[in-house]
Amino acid sequence: MPAATPRLRVALPWLTTAVLGALVLTGCDSDEPQAAPPRGIVLNLGGSIGVLDEIDSPVKIAAKRPAGAEPDEDIYTLNEQSQLSSGEIVGIDDGTLVSLDPARPERATVLGPAVTWFPSRQGHKAWAVTEQPAATACAGETLPASVTARYAVRQHDLSGRPGPAGHTLPCGIRPLADSTQGVIGLLTTADEPGTGNAKKARTDVVLLDGKTHLLIRTLAENASVVSTGPSRVIWRQADCDKSGCVTAYDTTADKNTSLPDCAVGTPAGRGVISADGRWYATVLNTTTAVNHLAVLDLAEGHCKDLGRQANLTEADLDGPLKVAWSKTNLLVLDTTNGALTNFDAVSGEQTDRTSNLSITGTAQIWGTRLNRSGPARSW
Repeated sequence: MPAATPRLRVALPWLTTAVLGALVLTGCDSDEPQAAPPRGIVLNLGGSIGVLDEIDSPVKIAAKRPAGAEPDEDIYTLNEQSQLSSGEIVGIDDGTLVSLDPARPERATVLGPAVTWFPSRQGHKAWAVTEQPAATACAGETLPASVTARYAVRQHDLSGRPGPAGHTLPCGIRPLADSTQGVIGLLTTADEPGTGNAKKARTDVVLLDGKTHLLIRTLAENASVVSTGPSRVIWRQADCDKSGCVTAYDTTADKNTSLPDCAVGTPAGRGVISADGRWYATVLNTTTAVNHLAVLDLAEGHCKDLGRQANLTEADLDGPLKVAWSKTNLLVLDTTNGALTNFDAVSGEQTDRTSNLSITGTAQIWGTRLNRSGPARSW
């Protein structure tokens, strides 16, 4: 299926199709999480890219706001950005999947067109998802009205080297995650009444064969996926009216578990899974507010309430949660005032930056330079 043509923004100095050099990172020999303070914290300040050697260090500008840019213009905004366990930061820049080395965040490597993406379980690769209108790509098929696109997937090497050809999925299935068993997707089975004339999709979580991409089996009926990671998929049952409505599915062990209980409230809305699949940051729905942030240990079944976060609003129940996992460090940037916090999921320690950052409302936290020994490299 022909890939959708991305609409690249004009004069982006950080985009390149050249293959970047080897990452200046050191590996970790142990499979166990290692607690370490974050170093080389990479942020989009809202139109410029900054790096902090440590959480309380002065900001070093890696990429200035381009000359002639408007005060509120931000050419560096990434959608669905995430840092992989291998170190690369991946996200979507205006319809194009890009990867960048946190040691050189001012340059991004173009991978290919994408409307969304998910990491490969193999590491150093990412799946780009493209779409075509269902009216033409699914002509002749009887589908629910809420099916508006037909999706295709293609795996990319994060260096930018060309990868294999992509695969078109059956109409009505949206791909969400890679697993040892195959691709996990969301199958639209019917339409339900929505707001006004809109149609709301009734969906099942399904498993597709890794080679043929045909449906193998259904993992959950009448469910919606709220978060995905390399080894976890989290979904909510739509017809559930009690606790335990949210399920964490281990894609490697093929096992379902309920989310850990949190004393202050229940997990509500979307969250962010760490690259190793163990930790899950999510909003808690309490009796008084929905702006509590919590970290759930999906392996041990524990919940750590990080308290109220002024940055969280009702929009975080359905929209992306503005946090970043870097190994076992959860970085939280409050875009209302520039406050920066790190929570170490291994030690349980929380560190707050003593002075707020100078940012705009489009600021983003991207990740860190992983597993560095000693001070971060000077610019």
